[in-house]
Amino acid sequence: MSTIYSTMSKKKVKKNKHNSYKYIIGFCSAFIVLNFFVEKLANKYEGKNNPQITNTRFDETQGQFSEREISLVSKKNKNKDLKKLPIHKRKQQFISNLLPVAQSANNDILEKRELFFKIEKKIQNNNLNVLEASILKKMFKEYKVKNNDLSELKKRIDIVPISLVLAQAAIESGWGTSRFAIEGNAYFGQKVIGKKVNGIEPYENTNPLIKVRAFENINHSVKAYLNNLNTHYAYKSFRKSRTELRSFGKTLQGEILANELNKYSELGTEYVESIKKIIEKNNLKKFDYISYKTAKR
Repeated sequence: MSTIYSTMSKKKVKKNKHNSYKYIIGFCSAFIVLNFFVEKLANKYEGKNNPQITNTRFDETQGQFSEREISLVSKKNKNKDLKKLPIHKRKQQFISNLLPVAQSANNDILEKRELFFKIEKKIQNNNLNVLEASILKKMFKEYKVKNNDLSELKKRIDIVPISLVLAQAAIESGWGTSRFAIEGNAYFGQKVIGKKVNGIEPYENTNPLIKVRAFENINHSVKAYLNNLNTHYAYKSFRKSRTELRSFGKTLQGEILANELNKYSELGTEYVESIKKIIEKNNLKKFDYISYKTAKR
């Protein structure tokens, strides 16, 4: 009798262990599925067309540019031989190609900035939900912010004045006529290192590992440039100066912020002066007064 009881007890223990494993596996599966949907929602609400953001747009006089229009601009620029145009026409065409792309990229940043302020307020009120926490985590990663530093993240999620974008692109690409711009949509002279990286090797380059980063289209080129200024340690003073301008309610002007870009080129202060001259000579500062509705904070 005791033998039968012992056998039954062992079977019961085994059954209980089996059930415990089933519960654990079931819980893990549910957690993975939940995490998957949270990530999907975070991706949806982090980017453009966030329904919570209703005030982020350009002034109606400036107009909006769709993804299709930006794509057409990219293709148009790639096939257009700017070298054949007179200098004044070349500059006009260059600005016409780049302006809508730069505006759209800045608008994307402003949407993220506005969303950041909403999340920051939720944190202050101690009612941040799982979706918002996931979005914030992605922002920290995208802008390379360590230790969950909200203050630093706010400095990095911000626009670059249009005049500065146009002036630097003009210098680095020879108003769109350089080999790098034509072959790889490289408008800002960003360097990459490595044998297998996507880049164009300069003719005079003595190191075959150093290349100029190439891009699929102008849109990718502009976004990479903005991300560079917003994340690289070399432009910390640029971001600090931009934050100070905001704190005083000033317009973000390319001529002012250009003073913090002496590390962008080996030419240093000479490069900075070149940027400012391009802005002044070509009256690019007018583009800095595009009325972004959410660019006041």
